[in-house]
Amino acid sequence: MWQRVTAIVLLIVGLLLAVLGVVSEFDTVIRLVGAALMLIALIWLYRLPTLSTLNQQSKQPLKWYQSPIVWVPVIGIIIYCVSLAL
Repeated sequence: MWQRVTAIVLLIVGLLLAVLGVVSEFDTVIRLVGAALMLIALIWLYRLPTLSTLNQQSKQPLKWYQSPIVWVPVIGIIIYCVSLAL
């Protein structure tokens, strides 16, 4: 599970570097690094096993703290608090 999340975070960081690279004076290098990070993350995500395969291997039900219904509002609250601080 952590591998999938790490790959998605890497993809988002690469996308931000590729898009926001024009702010810096080294925009070409930053954009290339962002594109490389996105490519690495996409290859990593492609090579990971699918969620249905993982679910078939382990038939254990999810715990309450593993549910996205719990974490989406928590992440929203954290982003809101960070935006107030900035």
